[in-house]
Amino acid sequence: MRYKLLVCVFILLIATPVLAQEFSPIVIKTGKPIPSVVKSGEPFKITYRVNFLNTVIVYEEQMKPGNLALEKVEVIDLEVVKYPPEDNDTLGIVNVWDFIYTFRIIQPQKGVYKIPSFNFIWVEKKAGATVEETKDKEKPREMPTEEVGVGYVSSVVKPPPLDIRDEISFVSHVFSPFAFRLAAQVVIGISSLLVMVIVFRFARFSKNRRSQEVDRESNTETAEDVVDNMEPILSPKQARKKFLKELKKLQGENMLDLTKKIRFIVRLLLLAELRGTIRDSMSENEIYTKLSGLDDKQKKQVGSKYSVMLDLVRRLKGYQEDIDSGRCSLNPVKEIAELRTAVSDLNLYLKLYRRVSAFVKRLVRRVLSFVKRLAGVRR
Repeated sequence: MRYKLLVCVFILLIATPVLAQEFSPIVIKTGKPIPSVVKSGEPFKITYRVNFLNTVIVYEEQMKPGNLALEKVEVIDLEVVKYPPEDNDTLGIVNVWDFIYTFRIIQPQKGVYKIPSFNFIWVEKKAGATVEETKDKEKPREMPTEEVGVGYVSSVVKPPPLDIRDEISFVSHVFSPFAFRLAAQVVIGISSLLVMVIVFRFARFSKNRRSQEVDRESNTETAEDVVDNMEPILSPKQARKKFLKELKKLQGENMLDLTKKIRFIVRLLLLAELRGTIRDSMSENEIYTKLSGLDDKQKKQVGSKYSVMLDLVRRLKGYQEDIDSGRCSLNPVKEIAELRTAVSDLNLYLKLYRRVSAFVKRLVRRVLSFVKRLAGVRR
């Protein structure tokens, strides 16, 4: 009997701390830095995923960069991604938010820095109480995050070692005057062709630019259009280059996050390419209706890129429909490859450069082979 009492006391001593633990309606998961090693002045991002019940109110205004005072680290930006609520059989409705902070180390010393822990401010709402009543009466609570280590290195790159070795060529090939004269004529012909192509492209670009300016002036006749016409300042060439660069860096934790990023960069590209035709205040459906309803004259003003722009607008509309429904069915690898191909074809200067470069290479190979044959005959 005495042993049974001792066993019961031992079980109660072990179970009491476990049962006394308070259930937390909010959980914060600290992600890893992206990238994990940064150079001087290079920003990096850390995602803090907040899972909380429907009775919890998170003070978003308290979590803004201006309200976080962290030692040796500067908070540059904050992006909040809110996912559709999940219905848990045990807990009920669970909300999932991602707080994506952009940091930058502002210290001269290099090494491993730790992003210090900071508190998420929240309050639990009681049944029957409104949000305003809860914030006024309930005392705010704090939920700390975890510390995150980041490697901080210098931006100075060591020069490669010099490879000093003498290369001696014992063969001296001398071309005939006829070969030099032929090469000079070929160079003059290619230069003249390039000048004509550049002048033609410049004249066509100026004409399209003037037509776009006229169309933009006609679209800004009313005061409302002047206020709503928030156009990007990037030129189409810069926008395409930035689009392809951002496309390479696309990554997301789920399909919905990736779809939002693709929708954002495609929309920026369309605003730059169709400046004067669409406005920043338009929704995705309005942009699609506007572009698909252009007459022949307006399509001619847009130019040969109209079909590509219409395809991008259809994709943009599909992205928004997937985001609104919360169900994304696109194949990210296939979608990114198709977007890269479509935008690469838009760059007329790049296509012209590739064609001229291939033509020059073929011409140079033919000239060299002809000169070698001619030199062999003369010998």
